[in-house]
Amino acid sequence: MTEPNPFAILDDPVVMARAEAAWATAWSYVEQSLKEEERERQSQRMIFIVASTALETDDVHELAHRSIKRFLQEGPLQRPT
Repeated sequence: MTEPNPFAILDDPVVMARAEAAWATAWSYVEQSLKEEERERQSQRMIFIVASTALETDDVHELAHRSIKRFLQEGPLQRPT
């Protein structure tokens, strides 16, 4: 199964590039604090967060900061047991 690409909803290539750069920055900030087995799922969650906030600011660093803040506030999503 192919992973969804939330950045595909961003029509403007400049916005998409900014979102991808912000994701890389935000992900590098939180990745090491996560359990290895959770990283792939949480990486996708971070991508969705960045994509959903990509139009809020034109600054990559501000977008990364907002995304990190939201990621940490929402906490890791728990899988149903």
